[in-house]
Amino acid sequence: MSDQVISEFARALGERVRAARQAKVPKAFSLERLGRRSRVHWTYIGQIERGEANPSIVVLARIAHALEVDLAELVAGLPEPPPGKDPDE
Repeated sequence: MSDQVISEFARALGERVRAARQAKVPKAFSLERLGRRSRVHWTYIGQIERGEANPSIVVLARIAHALEVDLAELVAGLPEPPPGKDPDE
């Protein structure tokens, strides 16, 4: 994946994180509040939501925990991730 191309996987994951954040009741979490709760910088969460970052499983688990959603629900049914680079090429 080139630096400027947003993969369908990253875009879908970001949309799901944003939807979960905005669905918080009685008031949607701000990026800053989610950042404090998850111990992930709010600007990085913004990058994830825009599909510009590929977070580690630990970061996703922190975000899911802060949002009080199951990590499996957050990633279930996402499109196939882009292929990695072949180390032998």
